[in-house]
Order: sequence, then C-alpha cells, then structure tokens
Amino acid sequence: MQKVRSALVGPLMLSVVVSGTALAQSAPPAADRANAAASPHTEQEVDPSLPQGMTLDQVLTRAAAPPPKNFPDAIMDDRLLAFLLWDRLEYRAFGKGDPGLLGWEANAWVGKDFNRLVLKPEGQATFEKTRSFETDTDVLYGRLIAPFWSVQAGGQYANKWSKDERYTDRWSGAIALQGLAPGKFEVDVTAYVSQKGDVTSKLELEYDWRITQRLVAQPRTEFTVALQDVPDRNMGAGLANVVGGLRFRYEFKREFAPYFGVRYQARVFQSADRARAAGEEPARFFIVAGLRFALL
Repeated sequence: MQKVRSALVGPLMLSVVVSGTALAQSAPPAADRANAAASPHTEQEVDPSLPQGMTLDQVLTRAAAPPPKNFPDAIMDDRLLAFLLWDRLEYRAFGKGDPGLLGWEANAWVGKDFNRLVLKPEGQATFEKTRSFETDTDVLYGRLIAPFWSVQAGGQYANKWSKDERYTDRWSGAIALQGLAPGKFEVDVTAYVSQKGDVTSKLELEYDWRITQRLVAQPRTEFTVALQDVPDRNMGAGLANVVGGLRFRYEFKREFAPYFGVRYQARVFQSADRARAAGEEPARFFIVAGLRFALL
C-alpha cells in the first residue's frame, strides 16, 4: 500500500510544479499590470477640460494676461489690402490709313477677405483724325459668398465724346457676379439698369492657358445683350455686341507681361442693321499689342 501511494504522489507533484511554472511565464509582470491599470484606454477616464494641476480660476487668469515676451506675433489675417490688375493697356491697329485705338481695361479693389470696394474701368480712345473716346467705370461693393466667387452691387458711369458729336454720359445701377468657374475659367457677368430704365447685361469669359511657365495664351470673349432697343447707344433688342480675342503674353514676372494678339468686335442682328444705317462698319478686326501689369 505504501508503494502504491508513493507511485501516485510523485507524478502528481511533478504536474503541479509544471503547471505553476507555465502560469508564471504567461502572466504579465507587475509593472505592466500597473501601467495597464493607468492606461487611458481603460474604462477609467480623465477629465480633459482643464490643464493638469490647474484650477479654473488659474486658467482664466492666464488667458487674460498678456503673452510672454518670447511668444510669436499673432497672424494678421484681417488686414486691409489693395490690389490693381491692369489687364489690358494696348494699341489696336485696324488697317492701313485708319486711325488706331488705345484701349484699356483694369480691375482694382481695396478691402478685406469678405468685403471689398471694387473698381472696373474700361474704355478706348483715338487721337488721330477724328478724336474720340468712350469709357465705362463700374464702382461696386463686393461680398465673398463662396470660395473664388463674389457678388457685387453698385453703379456705372459711362461717357462718350467725339469731335463731331456732343458729349454724352449715362448713369446705371449694376449688380454683378464674378469668380473662377471649374476649369479655371474667369467669369464676370453684370446686369445694368440705366437712368432711363434701359436694361442691358454683359458676360465676359477668359482663360489662361500656360504654354510654358512664362508664355501664356489668353482667349477671351464678351457678349452684350439688351432687353429692349436703346437708341442712345444705337443698340437693338437681343444680342447686340460680340467681342473675341486671343493674346499671347510673356511674363517676365507675374506682375509684368507684354503681349500681342488679335481682337474682333462686331455688332450683330438689329444692332448691326442700325450701324449700317448710320454709315458705320458693324465689324472690325484689330491687331493688338500692349502691356499687362499688377500692383499689390
């Protein structure tokens, strides 16, 4: 009997020792268990509303105090800015023996990111033979309504003078939408109501095609529509004027670029008939050369 008991106790003791050794090897160390208990991924949560070791009064006092001397300056993201882009200042040659034209168009603004005062002067003049000039100047308040898009409202002052005709001018109310359409097409559409109640609108589209980093081709088109006949401007109802052009500019700098190109302008439909009746050519083709520059 004693021999049987000894035979059973030996293997049993060996099994217990082996099992205990396996459990000891699989259990994590005490330091790891302590770190796991303090881990933020456990069910225990820490209140992040206040910095550690500070009371609410201490936080408010520090927030009201001036920044330290070595603290970096704040970013000036609400500055008053100004910009001028003289998009076209050009000489327009029509043909041999015909007077050339000096043409210009600019876009300027002053303001901040969301609210701006916008100025859009445009015109042309000739100083040979029959001297004449005509200008349109839009003065608008602009409000940013979406990335790259602003709505504008204000007025336009237009005048016209020639050696054979008297000086005339016109005031109009204006509302416009200007921005950058998908595909990087620049869009500017404006509706006008003159002091006599005449309603007209103008759509301008242009695109910058970069042939190289400095050489840029810029196709451009413009359409003018009248809601009714406008005898003072020799315009018929409907689509009245169409302007198209292609200019190649070389940017010595982004802010300075001479260019050359072509320009076509025509009166169409009823406006073309009115031009012929007045002894004027309804369409003209120009070779142009000029300068584009910006002031920041």
